[in-house]
Amino acid sequence: MGMTASVRPAGHGIAGLCLAACCACCACMAQAYQDPGALADRIQSAGRGAHLGRELCGFKPATVADYKERLRRSLSAPPEFDTQWDYGWKRAEPILLQYQSLRAGDPQDYESRVRLVCATLHGLARRLPKPATRDAQPSQ
Repeated sequence: MGMTASVRPAGHGIAGLCLAACCACCACMAQAYQDPGALADRIQSAGRGAHLGRELCGFKPATVADYKERLRRSLSAPPEFDTQWDYGWKRAEPILLQYQSLRAGDPQDYESRVRLVCATLHGLARRLPKPATRDAQPSQ
């Protein structure tokens, strides 16, 4: 059917989709400030990745909240941030269902894909700037 040696079988689509969505949006961070569509895509991808991280990698709610706030600050707190984040979060649900099916059908493949996705998500989270310490700001 026109498959070349460089194309992966359909079973690799889950991890590929997750990684492509997350990585593509990090690559366009500079453009995100100029293009509202790219900014929305970046926030949605981050929300989707955070949901995957929580469900597949065991990210704690506090870790996800910290990541969300660091992302918000790094993007200069766009007004539609929460709406875009929530939309991306919901878009992870069908991917998570695919992972559940994979876990039941091929546990070894599931484990290898989850390791790959989790390593990628950890790396993406580390690339965001750390928040300034709150002690340095005067309280109001």
